[in-house]
Amino acid sequence: MSWGLRDAGSASREAGAGASEAPPSWGRTGGRHERVDEPFLPGKGLAVAPPSVTEPDPLPRPRAIVDPGRRRAQADAFVAEFVGGATWRATLAVLDGAFPGLGLAATLSRRTDELWRMVDAADRRAAVRLGVPLWLDDAGMVFDLSAHLGVRAVRAPLAGRTAPPRASRPYAGAFVIDTLDPLRYHRAVGGPRAPRALAGDHVLPVPDDVEDDDTGVVIVANLRSAGVRVLDSAALWRYASQMITDTLHEAARPETRVRARRALRALRHVVVVDPDLGLGLCLQVDVARVPRCLLAFGVDRTEGLSRFVRP
Repeated sequence: MSWGLRDAGSASREAGAGASEAPPSWGRTGGRHERVDEPFLPGKGLAVAPPSVTEPDPLPRPRAIVDPGRRRAQADAFVAEFVGGATWRATLAVLDGAFPGLGLAATLSRRTDELWRMVDAADRRAAVRLGVPLWLDDAGMVFDLSAHLGVRAVRAPLAGRTAPPRASRPYAGAFVIDTLDPLRYHRAVGGPRAPRALAGDHVLPVPDDVEDDDTGVVIVANLRSAGVRVLDSAALWRYASQMITDTLHEAARPETRVRARRALRALRHVVVVDPDLGLGLCLQVDVARVPRCLLAFGVDRTEGLSRFVRP
C-alpha cells in the first residue's frame, strides 16, 4: 500500500457522500450558546428511553438498645411471679406425664424455694445443657432448631388420630393442651381431684367472671412443627396461639371463636414442652401483648431435669 496525494475534488466528493452515514457528533455547533467541548452533556429534548434510575439503598433501621441489666431484672421478676403459680403447677403435672418415672413434679415441688440456685444465665454452657444453640435479643432468648429439623421424632404420631388436641384443667387458672397425645389427662400433683376434660370435649367454658379467666397455658407439642429454623419469642407466641385456636375453636360452633379469643387475651404465661427435644420454653406476655421468652429448661430422660436457663 502506498500513500499518495489526493485531489481536493475527490476528497470533497467522498466527504459529501459519506456525510449521511457518519455517526452523529457528540458536540453541536448549531447555536452560539452550544458547548462543543463537553461531549458528555445531555442533548436537548426527551430521550427515546427513560433514564436509568438507581434506587438508593434504604437506611438501616436503628436497632433497639438492649440493657442487659433491665433484661435480667425482667427475667427475675418473671421467675418470681411464675414459680408457685397456677401455670407452674400445671407445668409440673405435664412434666410428670411427659417424662414418666423421673419424679420431676415431686422433686421440683420440694425444691421450689431452691429454684433460684438452679437457674443459670444464658451462655454457651447453658446451650449445651439445653441441647440447642441460643442467644439473646431484646425479647429474651432465641433458639436455633436447625440441627433438629428433618430428624425423625422419638414419639411417633398416633395412628388413626382424628380428634383435635384436648384441653384439660388440672389447676384453676391454667389449662393444658396436649397436641401429641390428646387422650392423655395430666393429673394435678399433690391433690385428690382427678383431671377433667373441658366442656364440649375440648372447649373452655366461659367463666362467670372476667377475673376467673385462665392466665396460663401449658402446651405439649413438637417445636419443630412451628415451621421455623430460628425460634424467637414472636415465633413461639404465634405457634402457641395457633395451637390454642386450633384446640378451642370449632368451625361448627361459632360461639367457640369468642372463647378462643378471650382465652388468648387473658394469657400471661405460656409454657411449651417438647418431650422429643426434652426442652421447655416459658413465655411472659405483658399487658401490651409483647411476648418475651425469659425462662427455659431441659430434661434428660436418663438423668432427669437439667438446670433452668434465663437471660
